Amino acid sequence: MKIERRINKKTGKYPVYTEEQAKQKGYDYVYWRQAQIGDWGLTDDGYVAECYDRKDYTDKNGKVKTFIKLTCGVGWDSGFSKINFLENHKYGVYSKTNPKRSWDEQESGTTRGKNTINTYANMLLNNGQVDYSVLGQIYRPDQKIPEATVRRFLKQKVAKRMVEKKIKELLSDKAINKEFAVDNIIRALQMAESKGDVNNFLKANDYLMDLLEMKPSKQLITDTIQVDMTKQIADTIAKEDKRLTLKRSSETNEISE
Repeated sequence: MKIERRINKKTGKYPVYTEEQAKQKGYDYVYWRQAQIGDWGLTDDGYVAECYDRKDYTDKNGKVKTFIKLTCGVGWDSGFSKINFLENHKYGVYSKTNPKRSWDEQESGTTRGKNTINTYANMLLNNGQVDYSVLGQIYRPDQKIPEATVRRFLKQKVAKRMVEKKIKELLSDKAINKEFAVDNIIRALQMAESKGDVNNFLKANDYLMDLLEMKPSKQLITDTIQVDMTKQIADTIAKEDKRLTLKRSSETNEISE
């Protein structure tokens, strides 16, 4: 079969063969970990595709890792990494080690993604002013408009959760946590009470209830109303249907007589 992919900024159709088909065509192939650029590589689930890239990367511990790219999948030359064409084909994803993971999950787990999130969180806490041009250079300086690319990344749900988590960590390091917030609200309550300031007393109390999750769930109330209304509508329809059935039966009997 042939799969359509964009490789090196060009869209094309690339052949993928079963191992038996590759043998019939007389192709020399090797296990994908040993494949060099231009070689045919065998995937873990028995398919053969061309290797179009192979690069070495050095991690923070100084260990060199090799990343191999076949037209039908990619993988690290390490213990647990595998390339399974059928799984990649199922999701239509051939450029990720785990095709099940979404783009934002994948990006948030990269070194560039983590560094961007950490810098963004520190900017928010320091003065609230975010320099997206700086963030763009940290995240994807290779893009045509790095600032636009990093803005798109930071709008993703996974990135937002990671930013929130990082901010909590940074605040916790400064002893600013839920207990700190509760103490401040209690102080505000005491100040409002001593001044007889009812409005601010109630506001502070409202904040405290939010923090302690003491307010009833609005969603639960809405759901209950929807269920009750649905039941009423269903009962009304059932009654109307019964009434019509009885009336129809009565009319039929009258005609029969």
